[in-house]
Amino acid sequence: MAELTVRRAAAADAARIHALMRALAEHEGLTSYLAATPYTLEQALSAQPPRAAFLLAEVDGRATGFVSWTRVYGVWRGADYLNLDDLFVVEAARGAGVGEALMRGFAAEAAVEGLSGRWEVRTDNYGARRFYARLGADQEEKVVVRWSAEAMRAVL
Repeated sequence: MAELTVRRAAAADAARIHALMRALAEHEGLTSYLAATPYTLEQALSAQPPRAAFLLAEVDGRATGFVSWTRVYGVWRGADYLNLDDLFVVEAARGAGVGEALMRGFAAEAAVEGLSGRWEVRTDNYGARRFYARLGADQEEKVVVRWSAEAMRAVL
């Protein structure tokens, strides 16, 4: 039987994480948006404190998924929370509990400091929305607005 492990990623895992991020970008059709490199990930993970955090899922030593997040201060809440950036499981490992194990790990990381979690999911990603609902996450629909540095400079 395959052995699943979930562990906190280190800077030495940057290339493996980047490969999974590339697979996610390909899955979403967003490869042109992936600007991170193994080097930038290594730098983010090496910073003190780290600029981002990752849990890496491995099945029999093979990287099969990850969850990433940053710590953010919410001005309305007046408290920090963990902003989940990505959850991804490779196609071959889906349905085997990898995503749930990663989310349990994310919840454990938040629980250490009594923090909540927040993230975005595409409204048409019904499988993910059902998955998050099963975990007890509340959902509200909003529009995500992104304003590039170039577009912001254009209004100055």
